[in-house]
Amino acid sequence: MIVYRKSQEGFTLLELLVTLVIVGILITFVAVSFTTNSYKHEIRAEANRLAQRIELVRRVATTHNETWGVSISSNGYRFLKFDPSDEDWLESEERLFQNYDLPVHMFLEFDGNLDIPALIDKYNEQEPEMVIVPGGEMTPFVLNCKHEHSDQTRILESDGLNKVEVFAMNDDRNPYSDDEDEDDEEDE
Repeated sequence: MIVYRKSQEGFTLLELLVTLVIVGILITFVAVSFTTNSYKHEIRAEANRLAQRIELVRRVATTHNETWGVSISSNGYRFLKFDPSDEDWLESEERLFQNYDLPVHMFLEFDGNLDIPALIDKYNEQEPEMVIVPGGEMTPFVLNCKHEHSDQTRILESDGLNKVEVFAMNDDRNPYSDDEDEDDEEDE
């Protein structure tokens, strides 16, 4: 008599459990990597946005022969225009230069090496930390853009005459002008 053995269909419970554990571990690594990179990109985007706006205000100050100021707080910034008739700083009514609040958990701080007081919240005062004159010159500054949940820092820096530069800073305080250099350094 010929005995037919019924072939196994599907997977065993052990095979399914092992597969679920492996998939769970992979998802955990991907989620951690994604979160770290999202902070890095968010910091980069905010630092670049501020640098571009400062450069735009410099152009406006030069072309319209006006004096502008940038008021920085730990959680945002705003642009002020100097009114020579009243000798007072006024908030800009232009859409591009309205008050800007940083995303939650992000903050700005002045580098401690400057004569500018660190982390002054002056939103209720009308005195900017940085002044841009009609010739395009501005107050020199070094500003750190950070996120509470990341070690990444973007540095905005200007000597007052040249364009605002944005670069990354690692924990060893070695500046990188772009992320490719930073990634190369980490691989070594």
